[in-house]
Amino acid sequence: MTTWDSVVEYVRSNYKIAGEDTGKVKLIFEVGDMRTQVVFLWRETLENGAEEWLQIESPVGKADKMDLRAVLEEVGNKVCGGAALIDDHLFIRQSMPLANLDINEFERPLALITSTADRLERQFVGGDEF
Repeated sequence: MTTWDSVVEYVRSNYKIAGEDTGKVKLIFEVGDMRTQVVFLWRETLENGAEEWLQIESPVGKADKMDLRAVLEEVGNKVCGGAALIDDHLFIRQSMPLANLDINEFERPLALITSTADRLERQFVGGDEF
């Protein structure tokens, strides 16, 4: 997997896609206890398009409904994923360059971002918005 197109091809073959647009794929995972978690895959570029990156992100909830300090302390204990505020929502995300990307460098972060976002949503939001 060394290009965005090859990532999308792999995802189509191994996951059920909930939505797709140019440079974006939406996945919805069942995470247990009748809960689901939305995950977005984004194509990002650097160096005027010369460098392709994959960004995995998953929403946690509305930022103003959470104790952000406590959330950030939790995220600080994670090996994979950082927190970002986008349109009043807190997201957990991880980015990686696509050149020479191995399957485990995609699969493991995908699982960690999904589970971390769901755990934080359960802990700090209390429901299942995403």
